[in-house]
Amino acid sequence: RNAKGSAKRNQRSDYKGGPMMYEDGFNIEEWKAKKLAERQETFAAQEEALKDVFASGQTLANYFYQRGRLGSHITAGNTALILRANPLACAVMSADDWSKYGRRVSKGCTGIAQIVRSNGYYAVAKVFDVSQTYGNKPYPIAAVENTKQIEKAIDVMREISPIPVLPKNEVEGFCYDAERQELVFCAAIPPQELLQRLPAEIVMAAAESSYAGISENELMRQTAAAISVEVCGRLGLPMPPDAFQTLEGMKEHIPDGEERRTLEKVREMAVTFGDAVCKRLKLERGQPAPQQEER
Repeated sequence: RNAKGSAKRNQRSDYKGGPMMYEDGFNIEEWKAKKLAERQETFAAQEEALKDVFASGQTLANYFYQRGRLGSHITAGNTALILRANPLACAVMSADDWSKYGRRVSKGCTGIAQIVRSNGYYAVAKVFDVSQTYGNKPYPIAAVENTKQIEKAIDVMREISPIPVLPKNEVEGFCYDAERQELVFCAAIPPQELLQRLPAEIVMAAAESSYAGISENELMRQTAAAISVEVCGRLGLPMPPDAFQTLEGMKEHIPDGEERRTLEKVREMAVTFGDAVCKRLKLERGQPAPQQEER
């Protein structure tokens, strides 16, 4: 007992009302200050990266598309940091998660800072893209690869749509029938083009069925288009050819301070479509737990 008490006294012998010191020279106050500085630096980096995301319709479209390639499980701010560090990143995890998956981070690679929740508090962690790893085990990334899979993906989206989605020969493109509350599309649209556009059209038609006239709202139209772009990224399809033009000026229609929330709304809907398709088509992807916080 005396030995224990003596050890405790020795451990705290440097404490004189100032910063706590331990036998190995560890200063807890310095450690806290360092962690706070890391968080503040990463928060600031997120804000700067998000400004770059909204620079143009092209930067926005690329952001949504690549977030889809990343699996749509990473929050808005963290995605911006990843894509600023590596615009072509397609799969990121911590070094420990890569190790569990059977791959190792290459020597000398620099991790990408992320804000994560740890024990109820924000903390800074590092992730690495698959291109920064090595190992015999390949990393599967979901992608539809043939017409049969594309058609099956279309069927899944039609099934989960809150309103009926029907092909018709006598219409051009897409058309919402307000009287019947149906979304109809031209039966002659090529399958890939149909799949590229279908998420946006479903979102717009479903919104119109609940709030007549909302389809005229520019932010609603751009949000729906962004969902399609992200789903295309998730499924490995080219993004719709008019994506850059459609998303141009989106920032002007978002209320100040709502940028992150808008990006998160897009992600949530993209997850709904993407998860349903990937599950039905058994498109596997090694993936860590989704990030739930907006940071």
